Amino acid sequence: MKRIVLIAGFESFNADLYRKAAELASSRCPELDIRVFSDREITANPDTVDAALQDAQVFFGSLLFDYDQVLWLRDRIQHIPIRLVFESALELISLTQIGQFKIGDKPKGMPKPVKFILDKFSNGREEDRLAGYISFLKIGPKLLKYIPARKVQDLRNWLIIYGYWNAGGSDNVASMFWTLAEKYLDLTVGEIPPPVETPNMGLLHPDYDGYFESPRQYLEWYKNFKVKQLNVIGQSPTSPLAYQHNLRENPVVGILLYRKHVVTKQPYIPQLIRYFEEAGLTPLPIFINGVEGHVAVRDWMTSAYETQQRQLDNVETPSLSKDAVEVDAIVSTIGFPLVGGPAGSMEAGRQVAVAKRILTAKNVPYCIAAPLL
Repeated sequence: MKRIVLIAGFESFNADLYRKAAELASSRCPELDIRVFSDREITANPDTVDAALQDAQVFFGSLLFDYDQVLWLRDRIQHIPIRLVFESALELISLTQIGQFKIGDKPKGMPKPVKFILDKFSNGREEDRLAGYISFLKIGPKLLKYIPARKVQDLRNWLIIYGYWNAGGSDNVASMFWTLAEKYLDLTVGEIPPPVETPNMGLLHPDYDGYFESPRQYLEWYKNFKVKQLNVIGQSPTSPLAYQHNLRENPVVGILLYRKHVVTKQPYIPQLIRYFEEAGLTPLPIFINGVEGHVAVRDWMTSAYETQQRQLDNVETPSLSKDAVEVDAIVSTIGFPLVGGPAGSMEAGRQVAVAKRILTAKNVPYCIAAPLL
């Protein structure tokens, strides 16, 4: 038997999903022994977690930030041959090792091979580097597969594994386990399906099957949908154009959502959107990985104030998208700072001045209301 130990940190709400994925993976590959824990079990059942780690061939950790837990884990996973740690404290990320690929002792958020290609995805602003990092993690394997060097192949596999984890869902996580089994644990699995992907950034609505690629596309759908909805229930306005005008008069509120919560279909998301609608507000629900909050606010949302300033040639946001829409307020349900956050590097999360500049350019209320999961 080959053992994989997975510990879910900030995403403890996903522990049951991971257990379901572990059962699925083991049903196809019985030689896999997969143990799933939440970070809370490090405190509640440390002996059980410690015993599981002692004979493990693979450690997988995600979103682990608690200082005491990080130190406890750091001392207990260094003997494990394969260590995969995503979006966690640097003390644990620095222990990442798969095959010949190692991140190193002081990664400052990302390894040198990643930094090299990452420059292609950043416009030079420090606050955009983590967002570029996420973009690279998604397309990096497609670029690196043409380079045969073994070390780069291990890097490519690391990115593929990240892709499965980041895509979320039990099927993707099971495929992540199978990838590890086939490529590194000398187990036979057979054909492994590619990730079922969700955009890194996008918009959603509970009445729409799929995702929107831009705020403008979403609002156009939303206005048309509301008109059709009234037609169905027999309360059609005398003029659809007049009703669309009334929709425009409703305050638009940008809502920042955590992509992981969207992928795992957390029930508070549709409930929240409905509450905004019941209050006579037009919701603009944008999901992000966690590190692109500033990109969504800076480039996808504008305001009447910013529009007025731009007409006076006061352009604070050159990167403002042509598909940006005006909002009257912004609510963030993300527990991370607007710029950066804990995903990979704490430095970006400390750029208060950058966040202040972005929010000042919009000049609308901005508040944080993180869900208690």
